[in-house]
Order: sequence, then C-alpha cells, then structure tokens
Amino acid sequence: MSQAVPLRSIQILRAIAACLVVFGHALHETAEIAVHSGRPPLRLDVIDWGFGVDIFFVISGFIMIYTTAELFAQPGASRTFLMRRIVRIVPLYWLMTAGLILTFLVAPKMLNVPIEGWRSIVSSFLFIPDLRGNGEVRPIMALGWSLNYEMFFYAVFAVCLLAPLRRATIYLAAFFVGISILGATVKFQSIALAYWTNSIVLEFLFGALLALACRAKFTIGPVAAWSLVALGAALAVALGPVWGIDQVLPRCVSGGLPAMLIVAAAAFGPRLSASWLVTPLVVLGDASYSLYLTHPFAIRPMRNIWMTLDGGRLPLALYVILCVGAGIAAALIVYRWIEKPMTDALRSRSTSRGERPRGFAAAQPQSAAVGG
Repeated sequence: MSQAVPLRSIQILRAIAACLVVFGHALHETAEIAVHSGRPPLRLDVIDWGFGVDIFFVISGFIMIYTTAELFAQPGASRTFLMRRIVRIVPLYWLMTAGLILTFLVAPKMLNVPIEGWRSIVSSFLFIPDLRGNGEVRPIMALGWSLNYEMFFYAVFAVCLLAPLRRATIYLAAFFVGISILGATVKFQSIALAYWTNSIVLEFLFGALLALACRAKFTIGPVAAWSLVALGAALAVALGPVWGIDQVLPRCVSGGLPAMLIVAAAAFGPRLSASWLVTPLVVLGDASYSLYLTHPFAIRPMRNIWMTLDGGRLPLALYVILCVGAGIAAALIVYRWIEKPMTDALRSRSTSRGERPRGFAAAQPQSAAVGG
C-alpha cells in the first residue's frame, strides 16, 4: 500500500466505490441485451449505482486534507500540489480520451455519441464542461464528467493552500457553500458556471471536514463503524430511486450524505491489518482509477460477444458478474503496466525539476481522484 494512503479501509472503500460504478454500467448494458434476446431486463434499482462517484468525491476531499495538512502556507505548495494532481490524473485520462477519438476516426458507429468537433475535443482535454450532441454536459469520455468536478476542486484547493490550515478550511467551506447557494438561486447561461456551482461540490467539503476530525485523532469502535455503514447504506436506498426521492433532493444530500457516513466509518473506525482479504482489496483500491476509466472498454466488447453467442439462454445476472470480473482484470493489467509506470516516471521527472516545499516528503498526495 502506498505510504500516502492513511487507512487501508479508505483504499478498500475506493475499490468498492469503483465496483459499484462498474456494476451499475453492466446492469445498464443488460437492457440492450434484453431487447436483443426478447426477455425482460435485469432490474436492480435498489440504489443509484452511480453512488460510487459520491463516495469517490468524499474520499477525494478527505485525502487532500489528510495528506497535505503540513503543506498549507508553505512556499511553493500550490504549484507542487497541482503538479502532483496533474501527473496523477491527466495521463491515463488523456490516453483513454485519445483512444476514443481514434475509435471515432476508424469506426464512428462504435460510439454512442459522436464527437462533434474540435470544441468537444479541446474541452474534454482541458476538463471544461461542455454540451454534447445528445444534450448532456459530458466530455468525449463520458466518465470524465466527475473529473471535471475533481479538477475544479483541485484548483480551488491549490489556492487555499496559500493560507494556514484552519483559515484555509474556512475559505474552502465558505467558497463551496457560497457557490452552491449561487448555483441554486441563479440560472447561469454559461454551461461551465452552471456545472461547477452544482451542490454536488459540497461532497468534497464533507470529506475535508472528516479529514480534520481524523487528524484530531477522533476514533470510533467497530460497532459504531459498522452502524455508520449500515445507516449510510440504508439512506442510499431510502433517498435513492426506489421512491424517486433522488429526483427531489440535491445530489449532495441523496448521495453525499450517505457517502459521508460510510467514509466516516472507514476514516474513524479501527485500523485494518494486512490479511488475505484486506491486501487484495487494497491492491484493487490502488487500481480503482484504472478500473473507473477503463471498465467501459471491457464491458462493451463483452456485450457484443454475449449478444452474438448467448441466443437468450444464459441468465443476465451471469453477464453482470462476468463484466465486473473482466473490468477488474483489465484494470489490474492497465494499472500494473500502464498507469503506475507512466505516473511514476512523470512524478520522478517533475520532482527532479523543482524543489519540493517543506513537509512535502511526509505528505505526498498520491491517491487518484475519482479513484481517490
């Protein structure tokens, strides 16, 4: 496990969050398989499976405060922080985006939404929210919608690093609460402003506040931790699509509140020791960014193969299980042979070019964004 990761439980939670997203996308693919084979689709709408992203956002806010607390008000901290975040997030995302652009040039029918032109390409690479041809505000790689929020959070966080920790936390809270109120009361004509002022940004703040409590040595026992997990899961169901409450409440409540409780359990609960179960999950947590970004490349071929070979005989539940397994296997390969070597090389190169701020060696923010 990376030394920068404060808790094995947080890494495991990253793995679970990524698997929730993969599971949800695999379920979505069964709808087309069901139409093709003339049978009912597999419906498991007990929660919004995109809830994994809410967990990621809370974890991101947590990790940024937890691993960079010594950097606040240090010379050069903002620049170093941003460089680390860019090195960690951008290369794999750009690589996946470039792959989709190449796919569009070679076989455009393979993409659900066509690439409209240079504006779409530039905005995708620069993490600027933009409107697609299907009416959604999404980059070329649709999963990158969450990274548009992540990079916005990093930019604001880098500015806050100029101040001491306590003052910076007040600035961070005031800014995100302020823009959330603004977004709820003002109808912006700018797509980017409307996007970044969505109250979902408060989920990063939830994680940051949890990190402050964690650094203050606040802890709970196993019974309390599991109770928080159960409460968070129950709220994710109660505030989710079962009764349509998620269509009434803002996402920071319907998804962010349950996610905050679950992350709190991982942050404040008993520390986990390495074991035959914990260690593999931590490894998957390390690869969660790869899992989040690359699983569509594993699931889509699985769907096409399944529709060709199945003929309506095999259970759709088996397809979902196989998709999750294929997504995990592909992610571990990508992480081991592409993401980690690429990130390590770029990190080493960027470190050798510039002086690190004081305290940086003890607090390197290594975790990925939507991936932690």
